[in-house]
Amino acid sequence: MANMIIPFPQLEKILEKTCKLALTKPRAEEMMDIVEKKLADLFEVAYENAIAEGSDTIKLRHLPLTKGFKNSMNLFRAVIRDEKVEIEPIRKFVLASIPAEMPLEEELVDELPIITGTLFVLIGRVIKALHPEIRNVYPEHIEEAKKVLDYTL
Repeated sequence: MANMIIPFPQLEKILEKTCKLALTKPRAEEMMDIVEKKLADLFEVAYENAIAEGSDTIKLRHLPLTKGFKNSMNLFRAVIRDEKVEIEPIRKFVLASIPAEMPLEEELVDELPIITGTLFVLIGRVIKALHPEIRNVYPEHIEEAKKVLDYTL
């Protein structure tokens, strides 16, 4: 069982508000596994970008964040304000779990909770885009979303 980056009750509300999806704890744990993998993927590319640039630190601009990702970040920001999500525990969890090939710039450290939470929202948005009629998330929906994110992130 995965440790949840965002407490399940809050994550449940976030996905309801951002994607109109109902989530169970086992589905949230499946999503958590994808989020951890995608974070590792993002930081692998960021490390490569930092090296190519000759940087001593990984900066926010080194992460391959698309316009759609950034739009989802803004959506997540708005919802966590409403839900009063504690972001410091998210930051600590992510800092402890991402590969630390080189130091992270402070701006990136500050954005870690938003980037992480946005990955949950992206999974939900992909599910909703593929199945606009559904409300309940099933394992096959998460697997489909994982495939889409593997191709795009």
